Amino acid sequence: MKRNLRFFTFAFGNFANTVAYQVLGNRVQFFYIDILGLNAAIAGTVWTLYGIWNMINDPLMGQVSDRTRTPLGRRVPYILFGAIPLGLSFFFLWTPPKHNPWLMAAYFFILLFIFDTLYTITIIAYNSLFPIVAPALKDRVDLSTWRESLAVIGLLLSYIAAPILSESLGFVWMGAIIGALIAIGYLITVIYVREGAIPEDERVPGILESLKIVLGNQAFRYYVGFNLMKEYVFLILGATLPFWRKYALGIQGKGQVFGVTLGAGDQEAILLGTAFILCVPLLLVWQKIVPRLGYRKSWLLANAVFVPGLLIMTFATDFYSGLLGTTLVAPGLAGYMILPLPMLSEIIDDDARRHGLRREGIFFGMNGGIVKAAFSMQGVFFATVFSLSGYVAGAAEQTASAIWGIRFLIGITPILSILLSSWWLWKYPLGREAAKSVQLSPA
Repeated sequence: MKRNLRFFTFAFGNFANTVAYQVLGNRVQFFYIDILGLNAAIAGTVWTLYGIWNMINDPLMGQVSDRTRTPLGRRVPYILFGAIPLGLSFFFLWTPPKHNPWLMAAYFFILLFIFDTLYTITIIAYNSLFPIVAPALKDRVDLSTWRESLAVIGLLLSYIAAPILSESLGFVWMGAIIGALIAIGYLITVIYVREGAIPEDERVPGILESLKIVLGNQAFRYYVGFNLMKEYVFLILGATLPFWRKYALGIQGKGQVFGVTLGAGDQEAILLGTAFILCVPLLLVWQKIVPRLGYRKSWLLANAVFVPGLLIMTFATDFYSGLLGTTLVAPGLAGYMILPLPMLSEIIDDDARRHGLRREGIFFGMNGGIVKAAFSMQGVFFATVFSLSGYVAGAAEQTASAIWGIRFLIGITPILSILLSSWWLWKYPLGREAAKSVQLSPA
């Protein structure tokens, strides 16, 4: 009972992380480009610079976390004292000056950087606790199931409640409500977490030495490759969805859905809400599959089952064909949700066996920094495809080339990412059999 309660409360951090990450990825570019009229190329440039900052920011915050010494531990203070500032920074993203496009772009740039710095140190501290809270293979798969079940609630909130809130109350109130939920979720996560004592003679290498060790780890290099591709799939789907719904599916106002009249935001919510609801039972299926196949084969399977839904989304023309596509991505989505943290924990365990030192912070930080390059990838693709295809911000209709640009972004580029991901997974050295974990002292 105590184990499950600790897993349950700890999982609220992933709820907060998911809400922050997905609402930002799904709504913020739509808000600045389509609602406020910021030039798509300028917004894409800001997003690209944001991704570059992430690549620098995450390893630094990971190293800071590894070297922290407080009575509360290494990681807990960053969550406890970072939760409320993080929620406030999210809120202020939705309150830009609206009458000067250059001032708006500068505001977007600055607030993204403030938000991301707070987000990074909080999420790295939170993720670095995962191998300690869950020391063994079964613990990790079970905790990952708890985490991702709450993440599904966060995803439903992000893709159902956020569009409805933004249309009914406005983006400012949506930002305030979501920001409060982010702060509360992170505060709940540390209720039952107690970090173990830090050895007095422990020496944490400097940043350059730590980077050399981490980047010299072959398994880690392959991991960040396929994890980067996974992250791109999540980001491009979330960022393109409002454009896809509006222009590719032609859903711009009220319509009949299964005999019920629904607004455009409600229809968009159903398109992904169905997939996320299906993720809950599918996570339980993956909970059984992963210990049998191991992390590597399970991820390859998740890649394979993702593709049919993406192909249908590429060519969907109305609500019902769009719903079929988004429903069929659910099995792959659930697999992508449950696998990353246990798999990275396997790499950290292997590194600890060889070097006699656990360095969760720098591994999670480097992973976060490299994987956040997906933001830059998405920003570059967005700006390039929208500019070349002739997209016009806020237009009631788009040209055929602009619509095919949107289809290319939401369907074809994720499939290309999955193919590259599978090549890296094929070469990954640790997952040839079901993963085994170092047994750690309970947190």
